[in-house]
Amino acid sequence: MTPVAPSRSARTPRLAQVAELAGVSESTVDRVLNERGSVSDSMRLRVIAAARQLELRRVLPSVHHGVLHIDVVMSNVNTPHYQRLEAALMSQVQMLGTRVSLHRMFWDEKDEAALIRFLEHPPHPRAGLLAFVRDVPSIRLALRHVQAQGIPVVTVTSDVTQIAPHPYAGIDNFKAGRAAGYLVGRFTHRPGSVLLYVASTDFGDHRERVAGFRKVIHERFPHLDVREPVAHHDQPDMAHASLDELLRQRDDVVAIYDTGSAAAGIAKALRRRAPTPMPVWITHEATREHAELMARGKIAAVIDQDPEAQAIQALQYILHQRGELDSPPPAGPTRFRIITPEDVDPGELLA
Repeated sequence: MTPVAPSRSARTPRLAQVAELAGVSESTVDRVLNERGSVSDSMRLRVIAAARQLELRRVLPSVHHGVLHIDVVMSNVNTPHYQRLEAALMSQVQMLGTRVSLHRMFWDEKDEAALIRFLEHPPHPRAGLLAFVRDVPSIRLALRHVQAQGIPVVTVTSDVTQIAPHPYAGIDNFKAGRAAGYLVGRFTHRPGSVLLYVASTDFGDHRERVAGFRKVIHERFPHLDVREPVAHHDQPDMAHASLDELLRQRDDVVAIYDTGSAAAGIAKALRRRAPTPMPVWITHEATREHAELMARGKIAAVIDQDPEAQAIQALQYILHQRGELDSPPPAGPTRFRIITPEDVDPGELLA
């Protein structure tokens, strides 16, 4: 007996099936799939999600009608990390074409009110938010307000606590701090004091790095005395003044761990008052300045957090949550890299 071919309705989901699964009318499904008429983004998302679930055999339109406006908020401190992160974000958006518009808001840490106004009252319809902000109560409250409106929030580089579950694009800063502690402990050959410098403890990444650093020193290198962290707010002059005074007072400094970006100030203080032997200096970010200091024997190693990978992951999170990507980016933090004087080329670095 010749087998009976399945009917067309058995082979391919029809508009009625898509409409039933999405909870809309067949005419709405027709308008969405054939790009006819105006349909809200939320309804478009339901229709396209249903069509994907039913494996409708056709090219599906974009989930959203018009341009996706994604906001990026980051501090106006002009460090190499921020420069690399911004350049990577702009490069990725250019590859996405005109469907995505990236709006950058550089906030002054002294004007938190302006940041909160922007978070709570954007000047355009916001499709997503990439946030590199301080982990403090007022900013947490503003981010919860954004999330309550159904807008995806992705924290970048430094995570924020006490807000709704959200993606984080960045390294495991606690592990990075542990790696720095391990390097200090292995490179230091005598007991003494270890100085800690941070940009600001208002940022979760710096707190986590300090915590990881302290923990591994306590566990594995108890002969080292880790001093209380000193905040320099990425200002080389502040770092120089503090370190110059500490080196004047103490003659037992064997290592320095800087979680921020104030290398010029630290290097200046060491030129004036460096003990012998030179303290083991571990810091963050692969920059031309750090490469040159490594080449001169000042910095022992650098931990780089790969902001280019963070930018890709952050945008992929937003696009997936808005239905523009079928699959989310790989889960988990981005990988950090440990760079020594033997494997860095200053000519390849951006800043």
